[in-house]
Amino acid sequence: MNISIQHLRALQLVAEYNSITKAAKSIGMTQPAISIQLKNLQELFDVPLTEVVGKKIYVTEFGQELVETAERIFAELEQIEQRMQEMKGLLAGKIRISAVSTGKYIVPYLMSDFMKLHPQVEISLEVSNRRTVLAHLQENATDLALVSVMPEEFDLEKVTLATNKWQLATSPENAAYYESQIKNGHWDKVPFVLREAGSGTRVMMEKFFKSRNISVKSKMEFATNEAVKQAIMAGLGASILSNFSMHQEIEDGRIVVLKYPGLPILGNWDLVWLKQKKHSPAVLAFIRWIAENKERLFAKHFPEKE
Repeated sequence: MNISIQHLRALQLVAEYNSITKAAKSIGMTQPAISIQLKNLQELFDVPLTEVVGKKIYVTEFGQELVETAERIFAELEQIEQRMQEMKGLLAGKIRISAVSTGKYIVPYLMSDFMKLHPQVEISLEVSNRRTVLAHLQENATDLALVSVMPEEFDLEKVTLATNKWQLATSPENAAYYESQIKNGHWDKVPFVLREAGSGTRVMMEKFFKSRNISVKSKMEFATNEAVKQAIMAGLGASILSNFSMHQEIEDGRIVVLKYPGLPILGNWDLVWLKQKKHSPAVLAFIRWIAENKERLFAKHFPEKE
């Protein structure tokens, strides 16, 4: 059966516009040209593909099945074309990413390698608190979001990037005293520096303490991991923070990780998007590239985290 792309495109357009004239106009062809494509396609089948009712042309039930098949074929061809553009480095467009505050330690590395392959692609990154990131996702103000705690209120698709570890951290001068108090069950003797309510770090911390019936005293609360780090390094207390946010400080001896059963708390870094979201070719390419290269990327940029 010798069916061409032109045959299928003509039938698809007639199904959309219920008019040969409008179908032809939509792609800059003449009405006779579309009619010829339909006629040639019809000759390949023993059942009618279209019917005329009044002044409009309609696709029959069998014709609609052929249209649906054609749409699947066109989608596959579009993906092949997109992959060709990617391979040639000709991909262009803009990608909007929102990341929770700790994500700022991760996303730039993911962006960098991708943009070296596709210099025509623009990526805008906004780093904010979890509440704002989720609001942008819901309002379609971002294409993708990087989160450390999966939201349950949205219908999402995701690529899991890596394991996230939340650890109990403090300054070297406070480490021995806090460890002694915690070992003896005196958590109330350890002043805690907290992230703001609703942040992924705060959510995981509260779940941990609640599951163990631990009550802690809060010394102060900050909106960013960076502020929390500075506070604990200044000797103001202890906190639970992601390993991605304080690796350098631990290596430099400015932060000490305390041991306790159940720590570190394990979670995932997920790149998420709304399931019904229609992505541009650039965003689809980024998602596919991340899924295919995530292990290599994290081994390269965060080898000690694996």
